[in-house]
Amino acid sequence: MQLMVCPHLGLDDDPTLTRTAATRSHRCYAQTPPLAPDVDQQSEFCFSGAFAQCPYYTSTPAKAVAPVRAPAAWRSPQVLDNERPRWLGWIWLVLSAVIVVAFAFVVITFGLDLLGPPASATPFALATVMPTASMPTASMPTALPARLPAATRVEIALSATFPTPTTAPGGQALTLTSHGEDAGWWASGDTRANHLGDSFLYAGRLDDQRFLSMVRFDLTRVPRGAVIEQATLRLTGLEDQRLDGADPGLWLVQLIAEVDAQDLTRADYVAAYSRPAAITLTPLRAADLAVGKANAFVLDETIRTWMAQQLLDGAASLTVRLLPAGDETTSLFAWDSGQGSESRGAAPELALVVGPPPPTPPPLPTKPFLVATLTPPPANVMTVVALAATATTVAETTGAYTPLPYQVYTPTPFPENLATVQAAAQARGLPPVLVDTPTPANEATAAYHAEYATAVALTTGAFTPVPTDYVTPVVIVPSPPAENVATAAARVLAVTAAAEAAAHSLLPTATPTPWPYNALLGVFVYATAIPENAETAVALNEQAILIARTTGTPTPLPWNALVITRVPAPVAATPTPIPLFISETEFTPTPTPTATGTPPSALPAEVIGAILFRSDRSGSEATYMLDPTTGSVTLITQPWVYTLARQQLAQAPGGEQAIVKADNRGLLQIQAYAPTYNATRQLTALNGASYDPAWSPTGEWIAFASTDSGGDEIYRVTPDGSVTQRLTFNTWEWDKHPSWSPDGARIVFYSNRDTGRRQLWIMNHDGSGQLNLSSNEYNDWDPVWVR
Repeated sequence: MQLMVCPHLGLDDDPTLTRTAATRSHRCYAQTPPLAPDVDQQSEFCFSGAFAQCPYYTSTPAKAVAPVRAPAAWRSPQVLDNERPRWLGWIWLVLSAVIVVAFAFVVITFGLDLLGPPASATPFALATVMPTASMPTASMPTALPARLPAATRVEIALSATFPTPTTAPGGQALTLTSHGEDAGWWASGDTRANHLGDSFLYAGRLDDQRFLSMVRFDLTRVPRGAVIEQATLRLTGLEDQRLDGADPGLWLVQLIAEVDAQDLTRADYVAAYSRPAAITLTPLRAADLAVGKANAFVLDETIRTWMAQQLLDGAASLTVRLLPAGDETTSLFAWDSGQGSESRGAAPELALVVGPPPPTPPPLPTKPFLVATLTPPPANVMTVVALAATATTVAETTGAYTPLPYQVYTPTPFPENLATVQAAAQARGLPPVLVDTPTPANEATAAYHAEYATAVALTTGAFTPVPTDYVTPVVIVPSPPAENVATAAARVLAVTAAAEAAAHSLLPTATPTPWPYNALLGVFVYATAIPENAETAVALNEQAILIARTTGTPTPLPWNALVITRVPAPVAATPTPIPLFISETEFTPTPTPTATGTPPSALPAEVIGAILFRSDRSGSEATYMLDPTTGSVTLITQPWVYTLARQQLAQAPGGEQAIVKADNRGLLQIQAYAPTYNATRQLTALNGASYDPAWSPTGEWIAFASTDSGGDEIYRVTPDGSVTQRLTFNTWEWDKHPSWSPDGARIVFYSNRDTGRRQLWIMNHDGSGQLNLSSNEYNDWDPVWVR
């Protein structure tokens, strides 16, 4: 195929030469001074054969510019023709023939890169798939060969050019780059969650701090169902001031599926590091990294097939993660993100050559789900024990209950929103439920509505006529929310007393009046307080801007919202000092903790054997104490009690401590630390992050949480690391923060099982007899069983 190039195109340092593909070093010499066309302009006109349609094209002789002057060092002495010896001409003739033969040999051997397009569009493999296809690499070898195979990676200078890909009829070549906050870096121990939108993409280690980066590519331009014929990932170096050329470590480039790379704007370092990688490309060494140097990975057929399948599964993006491999990496390097003031404009690129799209786009996959009514949470501890005994009897006689599948949806007793009410009415063949358009408040609003209706009618057609038999929705006002835990407790006691009185008197239970089909339960929303001054208004506005940039604009109020305006509390007198413990029957609406000078160094006797935990049952986060024998709950007004109790969790009877530390793969593992010898030993070697260690009072086990199974589960390990046992088994739920009973026979933890809320659970030391200890409408978490 003959390459058609505009005659006015040339290099910036030599107008007589032209590359075979679009590059930033090209100049358009049709204008004076010469222009610098971008890559898209060159692809559309300069290399397409349609250069005559370019707005800058002219029919004047091509490249009518002065030739590039050679430096003075290149000049040869002037020799007159009549003074030049005849034998010197023969020497020049022989030398010219030798040069021509050598040039022909180089062209035949290494290809005609400067004279035409590549002979074959089939790319050579530059990336390999690691053994795990859906999870990150389990382990990285500590040593690699001195030189990797030549067909696994290509390092290209920033000024190098790439061959123009050849597309099949109907196909297209796409160059995808990241935009906005789709690229950034994370650092361990950083007070800031992430650095999205920064110019640098850091990866490596600096002292004890680890760095990683992520880049997200938008795949919405790639047609679903089309074959990805070629794919190349390019990363360009930007900063190497803290790179040690003799660093023996490796830098990993990993591909992460969209389903595993959600909510990057809210992710911290641990969350970004824990995202499972589907594919790990060929590692990079320190010698492969330099400022202005492009690391190019040509993705093989296996990876391209995986990318095409991601598109078929509904994915709209692909994330690339850059991070060091293990602890051998001791220096830091940064690639260019293409954003920010310090970028050189060499953003990460994902160049694709895709075939023609299918005539009919393939349908998106459907996920089966099950609508099930879950068992309501037990009302008290006695109900928990009764349900546990029933489940044990059923398991011994007829077998264990069938586990629930992953996609389980619980029906709500009432419609959650207006759309549900309207859909239910249509499904039942009832008159439609429509909201009346409010009457315009003034003539200007009425004129605006009329103009809007006219514009809609002219563009998309007139509005659908309103049915004559429609009904308007009715909002059912629920009981107002309790201002504090005392009010909530009083309501529960009142309902319980009424039910007990009816049961003792054998009165029939009244049948509740059914709701009309157009009824919708209202939702209470607290009104935003009016700023007290201009400074507060400015601060609230800045906060709203930051929230919109990081997590998105706030969700608008639903149609059934009931706005509650808080009434300012009257100025109270000097509060009476609150005691350290307040029982559940003596909760006050808004307790104010009494300031404590120097906290005591020992725990009060009242908390020994009790379970301390955090809860939001008072409307804000506070510390509470649960008596596991009676089930009574007590508010703890001082924070030092819980802080002092937490120090017991990781302590061994002999003085050792259970700590969390990354292994040579960068995975958080449980390790034992001996302060006497200032030495540590690794106890776990799981393939997920392990955390929340708790040493049993007997010293026989260490309980902890880990993501080794894909979710957060409770495990235990012996102090010598010889035995690791998993205690909990969930589908989508998670379990966290174990704590041992004083006798080491039971473990308390918190989980989101059944209710979806954080609740306290208890089990035996071997994982049997798991019971919900909270069973309430609040969130309870981070339990500590004091010993």
